[in-house]
Amino acid sequence: MQERIIEVYAGAYASGKSETAINRARQFAAAGKNITLVDLDTVEPAYTLRPIAGELQNLGINVITQPDNFGLGEAASYVTAAQTNCLAAEGDIIIDVGYGAGGLDILDIINNIDEEKNIQIYLVVNTSKFETSSVDNILEYVDFAKGMELRPWKKFSGFISNTHFGDETTKEDIINGYTKLKQAAEILNLPIRAIGVDEKLASDFDLTYDGVDVWVYRRMMPKAFW
Repeated sequence: MQERIIEVYAGAYASGKSETAINRARQFAAAGKNITLVDLDTVEPAYTLRPIAGELQNLGINVITQPDNFGLGEAASYVTAAQTNCLAAEGDIIIDVGYGAGGLDILDIINNIDEEKNIQIYLVVNTSKFETSSVDNILEYVDFAKGMELRPWKKFSGFISNTHFGDETTKEDIINGYTKLKQAAEILNLPIRAIGVDEKLASDFDLTYDGVDVWVYRRMMPKAFW
């Protein structure tokens, strides 16, 4: 029996980690897989998946998200039993982790995560953001985002290259960001799993670029702000 997949997407503020998690879940659903998308962003509870949960569910995605917009910013907000017990869901799981000082430590609240055999944790990098704007900054952010509590599974499996400038993004922006991230990835000996490309620019790319999968994004997060 094939082990189920647990994918976690983390990243700096406005890196596009939520958009990546959403579109990855759409890939799973389109392939007919049983997929649950877990919103574990306790930093920005007013910018969660709740407003678009119905739309995502109509696409065949099970959604676990914050029930309301109460929160304390980087002091965090409460989490629900559904979030802490999200691994009780059947099938594959995608987890969207918020930015902030805790890094991957937020994953420690998930019950039985230590028992999972196939966890893939990806750092979504947008080089238009200061925190990851240079190779040195990316290397520093990787250390920062790991969190403080060491676990054998709490490590990055690779990167998602997602450089963008919103509606002003060009093909050159995406390629330049990928080139910069590639240098950091080679230093860390980590792969770049995919390159995120807005559907408006999809025709400018093949299915792969430089041997890396191109994931076409349909932007949904602009509808998610309460």
